[in-house]
Amino acid sequence: MDLLDVGCGPGTITIGLAKRVAPGWAIGVDHDKEHIIAARDLANRYNGLNVSFQHGSALDLAFEDESFDVVFENNVFTHIAEETSRAALEIYRVLRPGGIFAARDVDAKAVIWGNASPELDELDHLFIHWHSSRGSDITFGQRLPKILRSAGFRKIKKSVSADTKGTLEAVRSHANITESLLDGPFGRFIRGEVLAGNRKVEQLKRVIWKWADHPDSFFANVHVEVIGWKSNNGGSRKDRHE
Repeated sequence: MDLLDVGCGPGTITIGLAKRVAPGWAIGVDHDKEHIIAARDLANRYNGLNVSFQHGSALDLAFEDESFDVVFENNVFTHIAEETSRAALEIYRVLRPGGIFAARDVDAKAVIWGNASPELDELDHLFIHWHSSRGSDITFGQRLPKILRSAGFRKIKKSVSADTKGTLEAVRSHANITESLLDGPFGRFIRGEVLAGNRKVEQLKRVIWKWADHPDSFFANVHVEVIGWKSNNGGSRKDRHE
């Protein structure tokens, strides 16, 4: 099978997918040139692996119609929330009849904080608002089935998974990541948006570490996973909009 990984990042998932589709070919595409450099360096460690990487956009895929048996994206649509319909149409175009599109995107509305508090609810609200200000939608996951159906996929399978952090070590690791964001771009956003922003940032740091030190705490990040099949007779863009 020939596979396209849209928004491949540094290529770690693409490498695994390439091994699964051999002797077919896997191609990773990403808009970030530094990611492509890292992905090519990673691929060079595997002599003769059936994979390549190239710079490109999910909104204008540089491939002919019906080039791939499988297309995959993981948390890419989340970051192009306003243009996902265009990306889904491009993916439909490059799939062969009977081909598969596998999509996985986060839904922060369904995030679970074990041992939650109103302060953590506020942190979640600010985090979603911050992503929205950057053009991302981290509540996008639940919209995936509609996006695929609108692009022309008729057979669609839906599921949900959760990345769970339940051990004390994992919970504290999540607290460390959150603190680094509060010390960085997320904190700068809060300072610009919230009255007494400096005090708010420091308060949220205390809240996250109080949560991390509690034995009942855990965290689960929920993802919606959707698989869509292109019909065996394909169909044009015009067909899909009639």
